[in-house]
Amino acid sequence: MDEFTIVTVISRPIEDVFAVLVDVDRTPLWMPGLSEACITSDGPLEMGSALSYRGTFLGRHYESRAVCTGLTENKHFATKMTNGPFYLETDAVLEPVAEGTRVTTTCRGESRGFFKLAEPLVVRLSKKLWETAAENLRELLEDRAL
Repeated sequence: MDEFTIVTVISRPIEDVFAVLVDVDRTPLWMPGLSEACITSDGPLEMGSALSYRGTFLGRHYESRAVCTGLTENKHFATKMTNGPFYLETDAVLEPVAEGTRVTTTCRGESRGFFKLAEPLVVRLSKKLWETAAENLRELLEDRAL
């Protein structure tokens, strides 16, 4: 299993950053390659909520289901894929800092199927994708576009 961590400081209050992170429907606005994301279980986002993601990675379309594995207001949001071409756990921890909010996202994953054949490339490109996502999130929040 591969793991990497992305750290981003966003010049916005922790409440604003957390609100955008957990607004699953808006994730495609800042996550490259993601075309759709939504909560598929009833009710608001909470621990155990079912999620669905659709997108494109390495030119291939995918659909994955996930579950929310951690949710602490203004502090933590975690998910784990339950099917699809990737086994992926994401864990975002938010901390207030003088400049605003530090978001530390740890990704742990393993490829399946077609993507398993190119796993070293998949890991490098996944890390780049999450770095770009973190930068997109920072820019959109700081520009107050989200």
